[in-house]
Amino acid sequence: MHCRRRDARPTRGNGFKMIPLKLRFLIRLIAAGLTVTSLWSVALSGQPSAATVVALDPGVTAGVGAPLEFVEYEAENGVTNGRIVGPDRTFATLASEASGRRAVLFEGQGDYVEFTLSAAANALTVRYAVPDGPEGEPVDARLGVYAQSRRIAELAATSRYCCYYGHYPFTKHVADGEGHHFFDHARILLDEVLPAGTVVRLTSDARSQAWIAIDLVDFEMVPVPRRRPSRSLSVVEFGADPRGELDSREAFAKAIAAASGSKRPLWVPPGHYRLDGHVQVDQVEIAGAGPWYSVLQGDGVGLYGHDAPNPSQAVDIHDLAIIGQVNERDDHKALAGIGGALGGGSRIHDVFIQHVKVGLWLDGPFDGLIVRHVRVLDTTADGLNLHRGISRVIVEESFFRNNGDDGIASWAEKLANHDIIIRHNTVVAPILANGVAIYGGHNIAVTDNLIADTLTEGGGLHLGNRFDAVPLSGKISLKGNMVVRGGSIDPRLHIGIGAVWLFALDAPIKAQIDLRTTTLLDSSQEAVLLFGRRIDGLVVNGLRVDGAGGSLIELRADGSATLSGVRATGIVEPTVRRCSAFLLEWKGSNNGLNSSNAQGC
Repeated sequence: MHCRRRDARPTRGNGFKMIPLKLRFLIRLIAAGLTVTSLWSVALSGQPSAATVVALDPGVTAGVGAPLEFVEYEAENGVTNGRIVGPDRTFATLASEASGRRAVLFEGQGDYVEFTLSAAANALTVRYAVPDGPEGEPVDARLGVYAQSRRIAELAATSRYCCYYGHYPFTKHVADGEGHHFFDHARILLDEVLPAGTVVRLTSDARSQAWIAIDLVDFEMVPVPRRRPSRSLSVVEFGADPRGELDSREAFAKAIAAASGSKRPLWVPPGHYRLDGHVQVDQVEIAGAGPWYSVLQGDGVGLYGHDAPNPSQAVDIHDLAIIGQVNERDDHKALAGIGGALGGGSRIHDVFIQHVKVGLWLDGPFDGLIVRHVRVLDTTADGLNLHRGISRVIVEESFFRNNGDDGIASWAEKLANHDIIIRHNTVVAPILANGVAIYGGHNIAVTDNLIADTLTEGGGLHLGNRFDAVPLSGKISLKGNMVVRGGSIDPRLHIGIGAVWLFALDAPIKAQIDLRTTTLLDSSQEAVLLFGRRIDGLVVNGLRVDGAGGSLIELRADGSATLSGVRATGIVEPTVRRCSAFLLEWKGSNNGLNSSNAQGC
């Protein structure tokens, strides 16, 4: 399996924006042989941003994104004696990768952050950062968890899954410089229920040998384990080890074959099962006791369908976790949590995936799949990618955070994806590229998604004729989506990328693109960027822009579009930055902007 290459070919237009001064300074320091300790000092300092920080609370995001079973608490909004870093959006700084672009730094024993629970909880997930050692070796640390001043748990933290260096596709070698990808997640199921109103404190353990940054904590009420399905077979009956001491891959393969052949569900009881490699699935239901109870883990762990053109059919994977050991990006290795071709009415739901290269990398052609209520954290590449000739797929109500490339991507490489629905998902802090990206294909709907905090080489919503994709055609619907702090500086293209970004690189874009009732808050660069070759067929109806680091629209392509119902505040004049011969037709009522105010690059 190969992931996409990043585009690096020359682009058209003049007056490109410069790489941020801070980033150039970092590169010079690294070239001068800066120590890792000093490198981290630079990463922690950053440059405060004057932009407004918009919270991702229900009052702002109602009606968009995934329904969440947890309550998120941002560390900078808690009670703390630690140092708050940020806000900052400069690549290779700690704050730039944090949710909300701020985090709390524990620099010594006794530093803490505490939260008052608004709802009962018996589990928590912490997004944190720990720096590598001087030679790039992993550093382990501990967090103490206290409730009402009583120590109730200890949480292990480590740098082994973070801290990448160099340019794409990145390495784990400190000598390559440009350290980034700082954050990771750790989760724990408590032995008790903490009622609403409980004050929970996180502290840096005295045994920790490094500083620790806390970005946020998710508290949730995990239900009791699910019961074993009737008539089911159990993987334990085939020799699987729930203690995780023995490799259970062969036992799982035998159990899956037996369950498939007998048309009976396969039960994965509570436990931690080591699978050092992929297991193939076909015409089988695999049911766990819940993502906090039934955990598949190991080096190369993954559940894979058969390869196309003979895809697996009628697969149902649910209520379990898949946690790998991938700590670097190798685009030549198949290291997805769920992969292969899964069609014929297959379903993937209520699954937690972490520490793999790609959460779900699905290779077509195949037809008929639903992905629902999946949580994907800490991947080295995409959260989910629908790759090549995939049709009639729904991706919904899923949550993606800290992915190493696009959060959700549909990539029609050489064979068109079509009849794809991506709705009510949340993507937060992808470390590279876009929140939701559609690379070619036709009849695709991206609706009611929430995207926040894109970092570099991408925007929030992206349509592109790129990466050898079959060009976009037919109807492409982008409706009801919200992008918060979207867009970025692209150091390869040397321009700012909009929160909404259309890129006609390989071929002109000729499609019915309906950009409707879209909200863009606190965009880092332009709100909308049209770039590349000719772009036609874009209709904008109901666009709200509240704050942008650039213009409302930047035009770096030829073509035409119509706009109506646009409301804009806090943008950088001019309203339109025109770097090409592109025709904008303004219709109806548009507020807060001067549609005739255009300026060249």
